[in-house]
Amino acid sequence: MKRTLLIAACSLFLAGTQAFAADQQKWSKSVENTVSKWEELNLQAPTAVDNAGNTYATGAFTQPIVIGSTVLDPIANSAYLAKYDAEGNVAWAVGLRGAATITAITTDEQNNVYVAGTLADAVEVGSTDGKTQTINGKAGEVENQVSSFIAAYSAEGALKATKVIWTETDATVAEAIPNGSYEGSPNIQINHLAVAGNKLYASALYTGDLTMDDMKWEGSYLDLFGYYMDYVSGGIFSVDKTTLSQTTSIANIVTTGLFTMGTSAVKSISLTTGGNDIYMCFSASGNVTYNKADQTSEDFVFPESEEASGYVVSSIKEGRINSKTFTTTITKSTAFGSVNDMKIEGENLYIAGCFQEALAFDNTLTAKDACDLYTVALNKNNFELQWAAQSNLNEGNGDAQHFYENFTAMTVNNGEVSLYGYVIQNQDNKKTITKSLAYTCSNSTTTSNDVPLLVTGAATNGTTKALLSANITDFSTTLAAYTVSGGDGINGVKALSAQRVGNTFYFAEPNDITVYDLQGRMLKQANHATSVSIDDLNQGIYILSNGKSTMKAQKTNF
Repeated sequence: MKRTLLIAACSLFLAGTQAFAADQQKWSKSVENTVSKWEELNLQAPTAVDNAGNTYATGAFTQPIVIGSTVLDPIANSAYLAKYDAEGNVAWAVGLRGAATITAITTDEQNNVYVAGTLADAVEVGSTDGKTQTINGKAGEVENQVSSFIAAYSAEGALKATKVIWTETDATVAEAIPNGSYEGSPNIQINHLAVAGNKLYASALYTGDLTMDDMKWEGSYLDLFGYYMDYVSGGIFSVDKTTLSQTTSIANIVTTGLFTMGTSAVKSISLTTGGNDIYMCFSASGNVTYNKADQTSEDFVFPESEEASGYVVSSIKEGRINSKTFTTTITKSTAFGSVNDMKIEGENLYIAGCFQEALAFDNTLTAKDACDLYTVALNKNNFELQWAAQSNLNEGNGDAQHFYENFTAMTVNNGEVSLYGYVIQNQDNKKTITKSLAYTCSNSTTTSNDVPLLVTGAATNGTTKALLSANITDFSTTLAAYTVSGGDGINGVKALSAQRVGNTFYFAEPNDITVYDLQGRMLKQANHATSVSIDDLNQGIYILSNGKSTMKAQKTNF
């Protein structure tokens, strides 16, 4: 009764998750009483959908929670990872117990799942086989989550490998500190993961110097007469997806306007993959250098004297690197433009985030009030702008100083982009969420949608769409799965086409087919096959996939 009254009193946040009218809800599952106050929630909690239609939810918990038959007890502000099968049943759940936050997630063709995040000190990483591992962040950082981690899980939830990453202050700067002062905090945060082939790719922002295996990224520092500060740098690296070793630098972007006062910095970075091709976008101001995987480098100048900022979009295809720059003139050095997510579908590369003043991708668009959510569609081959759209929301009723829009998630389906976020009021040292945001964008047209719950994560794959949401009144989180029209997912995944005769499926051309059950377990494979039979399997529902397309099939007794 108490919960009902609380929800009724708060018109912004309802008990159920809603999607757009074109999406048909299949199921929803909630995790109750995850935290004791909304500030402890992960408001940008990543989610994923794998090739078999299983969905994955992440989140924070500071008190005991129950997911299916699993009870998780926290240590500090802990994180959880839960897998639900295509019918909404809990397949498994594990906790990352300690001061930890999950910031990125992805799956591969075998339905292994990979998560990345930040941690402070010791974190116990759970595993369904009981073989938990304790990982340790940077020594001495008991509360601040300045280190990052990657964890690889099998489809059954068994922990396969972990990797911990942290940065250190440059030795020269460290040696000079006793003679001056240093205002900085070496840290790293991974914000996106993607799989291509046998490699797992990660994008990250960092300060300080970073060393992983045989790879080293140098930091950027401001030296103002013996007073040192960190500049923010960024990059993309790859590791072997099985062992999380063999780190290789794909891109490293550093500030080059050193030893001068200014606003030079890498603001944000993201990546996505299309097949074996890698796509990256970063935003920056001032002078930055892009160090590439082919040992070449390229300088980008966004003159601070003219108050300019911009984005650089880059692709790596079979060793060939192509880049394009988008810039805009701004009136305030504090104005920003972020890239928060990227998706490939068909011939388009979709980018989304927030911006202030004029949008670099399309200077004719100007943010209303404080800032706007945006999305753009670029041709993935030459990066020519196809269209751009913005939220165009007057979020603060003219009070641009205290109200801001925040991006949480993006999905793409048949060229239609769904954007999610929220408005936060930051005034008198108090933060208040005033509105949840959801938009449908297509061909420069933006439609606002009524999604009362705050969507913290979203993903699509094939005909399945997953929305993860948070209720800031009762601190529950809800994962809901939908059937979307069109059947296109985040990587251009479409429904697998086959002619069925009995329990045998015939294909128009040879395919490498894998058959999964609804728990994501691989049951059989057929390479270069024109037909696949499930007649030898038990009664049940199965997923057939060729890595790019999927279909659901129920074994029938004929």
